[in-house]
Amino acid sequence: MKKLKYRMLSIVVTSVLLIPTIVLADFKSDIIASCSAYQQGLDKSEINACKLYIDGFIDSSLLTKDGAVKPQAMIDRQPKEQSDFLKRAYRTRVVDYSSYLKTHKDYQFCIPLDSDRRKVASGIAKSIDINQLDNKPLKEVLFETIIADFPCPK
Repeated sequence: MKKLKYRMLSIVVTSVLLIPTIVLADFKSDIIASCSAYQQGLDKSEINACKLYIDGFIDSSLLTKDGAVKPQAMIDRQPKEQSDFLKRAYRTRVVDYSSYLKTHKDYQFCIPLDSDRRKVASGIAKSIDINQLDNKPLKEVLFETIIADFPCPK
């Protein structure tokens, strides 16, 4: 009886440990298929997995400070170069001075504020190079596409 209880307990524990890996979802192929269908004109719906993924990707990039959504006038304006005195003052007197010296050069991409996000996502979905996905992860290809479509002035 003890052996049976031990055997059942080990089966339950093993099952509990393996279930999360079995249930692990991989939507990459669905997203790639959606982007491919959209590029070929097979999927003309307003909302699809590709565009939703791109919209979420842009939102997460904004949270990590990789990109900026600003008015076009701010994107076009060249920032003034900080004086050496100001840089030295921030460096010696402020704990985190990087935010005070932030310019467009620090962002990977800049999307104009007045742009319609649906049109932005649609444009990016159409310009993704699906063939690169054989060698690179989806997030890397998508990030490179966003940078190419919406570069910040240098």
